[in-house]
Amino acid sequence: MFVLDTNVSKLLKKYKLKLEFAPLHCPGLIVHGKNGKPDVIVVNSKLNDDQVENVILHEIGHAKNDGDVLGDYQTNDSARSCSEHGANVFWIHEKIKQYFALGNDLDSANWLNIANALGTTDYFQVQEEIHKYALLEE
Repeated sequence: MFVLDTNVSKLLKKYKLKLEFAPLHCPGLIVHGKNGKPDVIVVNSKLNDDQVENVILHEIGHAKNDGDVLGDYQTNDSARSCSEHGANVFWIHEKIKQYFALGNDLDSANWLNIANALGTTDYFQVQEEIHKYALLEE
């Protein structure tokens, strides 16, 4: 049973998102509510806890950023690419914040090890988020 992290719970509330689990053909997706109903993040029920949290953060990234993306996600490759990038940036940003909140040392942070632990090959974005965090700490 997945236990929701306090920060993730706050993010779900901030963006007015509901969370559900179901057997899916993909890791997760966001279903936009109609007629005033909230958006719902649906996560593949077969994922482990780490994967679940990563999917939730990625989908919250869609909720946060997709309104700024021009074009239709379903039919426009450029819009889809932009949307996925924004969601991944959000997910990586939140995981880097979490990494340092756990007491990990900024000076010994290894971006490659962190990226591998996250399961991403977006090494530049991991480096960028560590750099942003370092600037905040100055």
